[in-house]
Amino acid sequence: MFAGSPFVLRVPIDVSQVCDFTPGRRIGVLLWNRQGYQQWRPVTFETQDIVTVTFNLEQAPESLRVTLGPEAATTSDLRHLQTTSLAVPCSTWRVSSQVELPTIRVSAWDWWWWDHWRQNFRVTGRLIRPDGRPVAGATVSASDIDAWWWWTAQEQVGTTVTDRDGAFRIEFTRCCGWWPSWWWSNRDWQVDAALAEKITSFVRQYPGLAPLAPAADSVPSLEVFQPLLSASARPLPSTLAATLSRVDHDIDPAALEQIRERLVEILPRRFPLPVWPWSKWSPWEDCGANLIFRATQSRGETTTAVLVNESVASARWDIPRVLNVTLIAREPAFFSASAHWTLVDYLFPQSLSMPICQKQSAPPTRTLPPVLSNSGAYRIARGIEPPDKP
Repeated sequence: MFAGSPFVLRVPIDVSQVCDFTPGRRIGVLLWNRQGYQQWRPVTFETQDIVTVTFNLEQAPESLRVTLGPEAATTSDLRHLQTTSLAVPCSTWRVSSQVELPTIRVSAWDWWWWDHWRQNFRVTGRLIRPDGRPVAGATVSASDIDAWWWWTAQEQVGTTVTDRDGAFRIEFTRCCGWWPSWWWSNRDWQVDAALAEKITSFVRQYPGLAPLAPAADSVPSLEVFQPLLSASARPLPSTLAATLSRVDHDIDPAALEQIRERLVEILPRRFPLPVWPWSKWSPWEDCGANLIFRATQSRGETTTAVLVNESVASARWDIPRVLNVTLIAREPAFFSASAHWTLVDYLFPQSLSMPICQKQSAPPTRTLPPVLSNSGAYRIARGIEPPDKP
């Protein structure tokens, strides 16, 4: 090490392989490590000549990594995206305190993806009562929902308040290209009781299949598939058997496709919802959105009515970038928060025991047909086709 002397790291970047080059394009370059060190530099390409980015360090960290990506990506985004990256081991500094790395060549696919890794969506709509009257002053929220077997995870993408005509507008952005393990670890998975019942009833129609274990664990687990896979006439590949028998029970989302391929050979087909394993599923590479809506209305400070509370069964799959919806509010049943009121009571108001007014039956929900799109290595909004991935 060269204690007290400056350290210089030069990173040459070559974009000569890019076909649709436009002068003035900017990208971000991040120098970082897992101990929390980071430096970020914007880089502008006026021509396709090699551009060198220089980082000055007061001391040499134990190890570093250089990551390239979209200029709009935050430093946290760059650390968790599957993008161009190069390791800089601590041995790099043994010979000299000034180091120039091998040239990083940006592929045409990466260049294209950095311009499409985020997709912007606009949702407009109205919240009306069954008789067509608008619902004003209600809070409408939209959430992206993912379903893996009978577990679901939701991520709220926007919330707003309806105007006097019941109209609302929500704009949000979706990003894709994450490392699978990071994406998975940042989801709050919960058993969806209605989905679990639907899957169980669907499989139960086929007496030749092993019965499913109860959906009791809120943490996703591969153990639920053991009876199905063990009953298969074909022996399990050794790699798949090892995945299923992991002691730590951690799920490697990158390995799920292999399990899915075996399950679709065993399970009955034509499940009514496009959920895993009946549908291919890699949401970490998915810039699209599957939306569900929730609408509430308050009366005073202690009473709230849930007017719309959609689930995975009524999700709008793979929405276009501009979407218009009409939400039908059920007749409001206002509830007071008692001393024993919990979050469960708020999310599922039918479980409350003291309604102020009689609860009305909800109108039938119109379920939109699923529209799936899997073009390219990453699924993005409809109508945009990426170049071939190297």
